[in-house]
Formats: sequence, structure tokens, C-alpha cells
Amino acid sequence: MNPESAPLLEVENLTVELPDVLEEGRIGLRHVGLTLKRNEIFVLAGESGSGPLLLASLLAGIAAPRLRLLSGRLVVLGQEVIQSRAGRRRLCDLRRGPVTVIGDASIVPLEPVHTVRQWLREVRRLATRGSRAWEDCFFHAGLVEPETILGRRLASLTPLTRARLGVVRSMLLGSELIISLEVEKGLDPLSRIAYRELLRRIRDEGGPSILCTVGSLRGVERYANRVAVFYEGGLLESGPPRELLAEPRFAYTREFHACAPFLEPGRGDVSLGRSISREAVREAEEAVHQGWESAVVGPTG
Repeated sequence: MNPESAPLLEVENLTVELPDVLEEGRIGLRHVGLTLKRNEIFVLAGESGSGPLLLASLLAGIAAPRLRLLSGRLVVLGQEVIQSRAGRRRLCDLRRGPVTVIGDASIVPLEPVHTVRQWLREVRRLATRGSRAWEDCFFHAGLVEPETILGRRLASLTPLTRARLGVVRSMLLGSELIISLEVEKGLDPLSRIAYRELLRRIRDEGGPSILCTVGSLRGVERYANRVAVFYEGGLLESGPPRELLAEPRFAYTREFHACAPFLEPGRGDVSLGRSISREAVREAEEAVHQGWESAVVGPTG
């Protein structure tokens, strides 16, 4: 296979068991399969605990080590990784350059006492000779006056600025893949729009492919190539977002989309969406527990 056409990520028939406080396992992921190709944004969407964050954390190599892999395989940038010491070492090596992980501070904490200048020195130490000038990377990520933040501690920055620094890191290191973990959770509505626009722009300019986890389907059609909807650890359905939202296979997908909070046009007020009906939940439960297999539709355009 041509390396340029090979998927950056491959997940095959992945089933993972999570230990709980009573030491009794519960299924965290159920027979999940998907791929991420070059130059695309793939959004994994679902309610809290439904699977997107767990899957992306496994791919990023930051999931809890006590997880038990029941079946399946994970391939990241051509390297097979599993929940083992050897697999975690491979993922750790990949995170030094080829893979950049951007996350909410509760998931991917930055050293709080470090300044941006100290952080930048560490990133540049990992960068290869001939990498882009750091000033250009800051500007391209929307940090147009970097000198105003170089002396500030990372903990004092806004969530959006920290996310932009993650993109700066990917540019300096020439990353092929960005894994964005629940970044939008800490963003206000306007910052969320700005972050999505940044991801869309670097994708359009031929930058790294991007895997995102989000808790809402609101607005995904504006920046994602594909979206996958999860329920109770199972991949319920997936495809290009406009097609998926226009004609979902499951009522749950339609109602999950409608239940997200949204900004009132022209007012700036946040309105709450609707709740998901019992009927839609029951249908989704039956689908994932009876082994529904949805074909992951490839990227379009």
C-alpha cells in the first residue's frame, strides 16, 4: 500500500472492559471499527461515558492502564499499539512529534508553573532542524502577539489560548496527527467557533489529520469530514455530517443533535435543547447491544 494512501489510524473490532469500584468489569467499547485518513477531520460524538473519549485516549496513549482489551487492534501511524507497556512506549514515542494531543486541562494537564517561554523551549528541543519559525507558528495559530504571553504561566491562559498552543506544537514538530480530547468542554460558544475554524483552516491548508471528541453534534457539518455517533460504547452510525444529520438511521442521532444548547440568533443568549426520548434511547440500546454493525463511510470531497 502507498504510504500516502494508508490510514493514519485503524481501529478494528475493538472491545474494551473497564474495571469499576467493585472490581467488576463493564464494557467501555463494543466492537468499534473506524479509520482516519490523511487530510480529514473525524469527529467522535456522544454523551459523557459513551465511548469517544475512551477510544481517543487509547489512541493517544493516555488511557488508564487497568483497561482490559477483550478483542480488536489499534494501529497508529502504521504501528500496532495495544494496552500494554510496549504499546504505551510506542505511543509515548509518537507523542514526541508525529502525534500532538490537545485536551481540556482536566484530561491533558500542562505544567502549571511553567511559562509559555519555558514550554516553547521544550517543544523546540524536540523539533527537527529546519522546522518552521516559532513566530510564524504562533501567528498561524491565531496568537498574533506572542510576546504578550511568553512570560505568562500556562495555568493563567484561557482554554482557547492553551488549545492554540497545542496547534503551535503540532506545527513546530511537523505532526501528522492531532488528537483533540474534549477541548470544547472548556470553551464558551464563541471560543468554540474560533477553535473549530482553526482546525478547519489547518486541514484545508494540508496540515495534519485531526481526530476530535465532542459532546454535541451542533455545528459539526461546518468543519468535519466525517462524524461518528456513539452510544454506550458502541458506534451507532457514522458518515459525512450533512448526510448523517439530514437522514440519520436512528432517532437517537436526530434527538442527540437537537438536545444540544445553542446560541439564539442575534441575541447571544444560550438556549437549551430538547431531551432525548425513551423510545430513541431504547432503539439505540437495542442496536449497540445486539451487535449492530454500521459501515464507516469514507470521506467525501
